[in-house]
Amino acid sequence: MPELPEVKVVIKALKQKILNKSIKNIEIYKEKLLKELNVHQFKKELIGKQIMNITNVGKFIVFELTNELIMISHLRMEGKYKFYLQKTEPEKHSHIVFQFTDNCELHYNDSRMFGTFHLRTKQDYLLTKPLNKIAPVPDLVDVQFLFNKIKKSSVAIKTTILKQELIAGIGNIYADECLFASRIHPLTSCKNITIEQLKSILYNASEIMNKSEILGGSSINSYESLNKKTGEFQNFLQVHTRVNKPCYECQTNIKKIKVNGRGTYYCPRCQGESNGQ
Repeated sequence: MPELPEVKVVIKALKQKILNKSIKNIEIYKEKLLKELNVHQFKKELIGKQIMNITNVGKFIVFELTNELIMISHLRMEGKYKFYLQKTEPEKHSHIVFQFTDNCELHYNDSRMFGTFHLRTKQDYLLTKPLNKIAPVPDLVDVQFLFNKIKKSSVAIKTTILKQELIAGIGNIYADECLFASRIHPLTSCKNITIEQLKSILYNASEIMNKSEILGGSSINSYESLNKKTGEFQNFLQVHTRVNKPCYECQTNIKKIKVNGRGTYYCPRCQGESNGQ
């Protein structure tokens, strides 16, 4: 699943290709991707609109269009965008095709079909689902507020930092990486995390994700930004996906466990062993 750095890389590529273009037509082959409205309504609202800006709220891509219309896209597990300079036959898993007045096309491709599209207005898009409960990104989080919220919880710290309503943008890859950088075991209960440790987690998450964004994100499994372009940060991961390989810091073999159903990588020496207490 694309995390915050990968989403930002996708947005940068999209802005270079489709900013200021006007939508001439939309072909929709899988209506299930559209939330709260049907194909006719989706096309009626978007056709004729111009794309004025593309930003993000956490892992959500926000397309700002004329008439104060907002289209919100979430890539989920396998969502990808592909840009073409001319009319192009959609690939097998291309389910939505945006056609522009200059004959360029943007295809949304999603083999799992978990991606989502919502339409909102500029006045309400931050006040309604799916964005109304998305927290700030790590470098904008109120540390004291978050600490007060989790300090009595027995939930594992890794599970907690994956909750987008507490911290936006951190996914499985960067949760492992920032906990390693902070030397905190992923199963440590939140009630045993100090405010200084929480500051460290947020700082490292921000630093690591910024570095990943510069390198085009982490291309693990099937991630590509735009038109099959892959990232390079996977080459600099310290623990994630490195099970049974020596830790770069202490040479102890990296372990893999499950934390709330998520594959989790850590160094038993640098991060210590934990029983979750």
